[in-house]
Amino acid sequence: MNDTIRSIATIMSDLDGILIYPHISMDGDALGSSAALCLALRSLGKKAYIMVNEPVPKNLDFLENGCTTTDDSVLEDVQLSLMLDCNGLNRIPGREAAWERGRLKGCIDHHATTSKDIRFDFQRIEPKSAATAEIIYRLIKDLGAEITLDIANCIFTAITTDTGNFQHVNTTSRSHEIVGHLYKVEGFNSKIISAMIYDRRSKGALKLEGYVLSKLHFYADGRLAVGQVSQAMLDEYGCTIDETDGIIQRIMSIDGVEGGCLLKEKGDTTRISLRGRSYINMSNVAAKFGGGGHVLASGCTINADLDTAEKTILPVLISELKH
Repeated sequence: MNDTIRSIATIMSDLDGILIYPHISMDGDALGSSAALCLALRSLGKKAYIMVNEPVPKNLDFLENGCTTTDDSVLEDVQLSLMLDCNGLNRIPGREAAWERGRLKGCIDHHATTSKDIRFDFQRIEPKSAATAEIIYRLIKDLGAEITLDIANCIFTAITTDTGNFQHVNTTSRSHEIVGHLYKVEGFNSKIISAMIYDRRSKGALKLEGYVLSKLHFYADGRLAVGQVSQAMLDEYGCTIDETDGIIQRIMSIDGVEGGCLLKEKGDTTRISLRGRSYINMSNVAAKFGGGGHVLASGCTINADLDTAEKTILPVLISELKH
């Protein structure tokens, strides 16, 4: 059962010592929502940090604002462990022990797929919200915190990335209304933020993208496109794994492709980004491998090398295409 945003604000108003947990492979919404709330809580005099165990993506580094930490002992007393933009332990691998330190457990998310491995003391799940940041914006308001320029930048980043620059079907009038309010914040400039997100790609990243696109595998009469990014490729082009995030969107720009899949080697595992154009349910595919997300945009991790991971997920993708 969903708690109201006002009741969550009331609970959090009485707490100090809050660790926020975005999902693995942070995107604009996960980090943007987390940073916005962290900054708001700090402005109210509370101790708050974002608990991570991976580098902040280069194109989102302006959101960090000194909020992230990898030190699970940064707070002596963790009164609240709060998941944002995710709702299961499988989405915060490597941080489970830190999560358990929280005396209270909370969750704020907009994904329809939910995990049952945690009993939350409170939660707010809004599948109809385009981004978790739409919930966080309202929560910040109910907390009585000011929407500063840094918070506005975080909220805008979260909404624009999760709506695909307001082009995805999840975009609603509320998405535009919230962003409309951000323009009233002194100094806010959406063009500058968009350039920070999308226009800072390295030459190596562009060359890597071209190589990956040239090696795509097509299945199901061209309706499914699958690409691979190996560690060797990253080394050759001098890239980090977070610089590959835009490749999946380029795959989806191919005429006739209904489903796109990008496999990225990460140590002994393969991280997988999944995208759909209109009807394929990628959240169903991701859920079969312990992942999650939206109907048309999801992700998961398979403990196998690239080729094995592709062979493993391929039948599930093709089956979902037939539905």
